[in-house]
Amino acid sequence: MSKLKVRNLTLGTGQPKVCVSLIASNFEELFAEAMRISQMDCDLIEWRADYFMYVNDISFMRKAAYFIRYAIEDKPLIFTFRTLDEGGGQYIEPDYYFELNRYMVHTGLVDIIDIEFAKLVDSETDLIRFAKQNNVKVLLSNHDFVETPTEALMTEMIYDMRYLGADICKLAVTPNDMQDVLTILQSSDNIQREKENIPFVLIGMGEVGKLTRMTGELFGSVMTFASSGKYKSASGQMTIRQLRKGLDVMSSKSEGVDFGKEKNA
Repeated sequence: MSKLKVRNLTLGTGQPKVCVSLIASNFEELFAEAMRISQMDCDLIEWRADYFMYVNDISFMRKAAYFIRYAIEDKPLIFTFRTLDEGGGQYIEPDYYFELNRYMVHTGLVDIIDIEFAKLVDSETDLIRFAKQNNVKVLLSNHDFVETPTEALMTEMIYDMRYLGADICKLAVTPNDMQDVLTILQSSDNIQREKENIPFVLIGMGEVGKLTRMTGELFGSVMTFASSGKYKSASGQMTIRQLRKGLDVMSSKSEGVDFGKEKNA
């Protein structure tokens, strides 16, 4: 499993790191949620800016980022504006999408920006290079809310993301049965065995995909997402407590866990 250092956190060691999404529509709710989530047992926080009502005012976005950074202290922060095409909360102009992400890099307040792979393929932006010059990591992401692509296609997409310069490659798909789940896990296993230098996240959304959120230590995903208890940023997310329990059960280093019976039972 490839390692990646973000602030004091190293992705790719032990269990996948748990990320919780910060969702708020106004400043009051934003600061309250940031303070609440900062006290949770999560490793990273993702600001889902597509739910923030002032996203089109760049000065307000800087102010909001300061509020969040103050509240969460030294926890790594991912900045994400999820577009409507990939399940986001509101529309912004395509040019402003890149301008906004560039500005958030410039603030020095975020550690990772999440850029949608499809947007990058159709653009001539230098955003990835700009982020790296400013010591901000780039997470390239793609979401399929209908189905699970073939194993070969998922693997190829992860490789393409890495080729474009992604520090983290994220693919979230929709399994419709357990065969799809096995396809996701097989693709994950192939990537971690053949390309050990790629930090990636491969997740199945929805109820059927829950297993894939817990098996990163075995199959290579460096990060997984949990619900804040108030909001879910994607279907199938568990609470942090539920997810941590699942990660412990699935851990290759767990002791006394024998899938159904306790030690010395």
